[in-house]
Amino acid sequence: MMTTKKLLSSMVVLGFMTAAGQVQAGCEDAPFGTQSFTICKVWPAYDDQTIVATSTFKPDSADANNDGGNVDLELGLIQSSSSKRLASYRKKDAYYSDAVAYEGLAIDTARYKLTPDDRAFGIRSNFEHSSSVAPYHKTELALYLKQGDTLRPVLEGLVISTGRGEWDGHCAGQGEETQRTVDIGKTLHNGFADLVVSSTVTVTENFVVGEECQDTSKTSKTTRVTLSYDGKHYVVPEALKG
Repeated sequence: MMTTKKLLSSMVVLGFMTAAGQVQAGCEDAPFGTQSFTICKVWPAYDDQTIVATSTFKPDSADANNDGGNVDLELGLIQSSSSKRLASYRKKDAYYSDAVAYEGLAIDTARYKLTPDDRAFGIRSNFEHSSSVAPYHKTELALYLKQGDTLRPVLEGLVISTGRGEWDGHCAGQGEETQRTVDIGKTLHNGFADLVVSSTVTVTENFVVGEECQDTSKTSKTTRVTLSYDGKHYVVPEALKG
């Protein structure tokens, strides 16, 4: 009988083999709402390198009516031309899915140049609670650096978008959407560039006028928070966490 450790190892190898084939055909993202999958994305910043992400959902029980469970995350950096693994990272129980369900992730290859020699890539994880009266969704960002043959998380748990609301199921109600962007700052801490997080909040109100449902919205002035590297990771204030 195959042990759990060997089984997980085999799943990871299979995921990387699948990703290698995808590199040749062009990498594609998993459909929204998929919890177990392997995706990949060519890293534009580096010739012949591809980022691979494997998500493995583990349900809390065999009960089909129970949607809860943990998600393991496996990341890898491979050489596109040969499929040779250059670096990897694995986190058991990286996410939890329950009433606010884990809806998958995406690879982010924006220009996260943290030092003159180090560029990170991002993983954006999505969560949602589907409801006509109390909807909620959020996206979290984590950043990873290659160090030798490992990928090290330097930023985790930063919520870059969120939305929530309370509605009557027909028209009337109020919702709030927060959107954030991450830019590389000009200042340094412990050799790493600061990250400047800009946030805007849009509040929308729906109401009935006669027989019509109308809405108004107001967007707040952009606010900025600077995240500094403490020698191991970027410190995220509680107000920006998931």
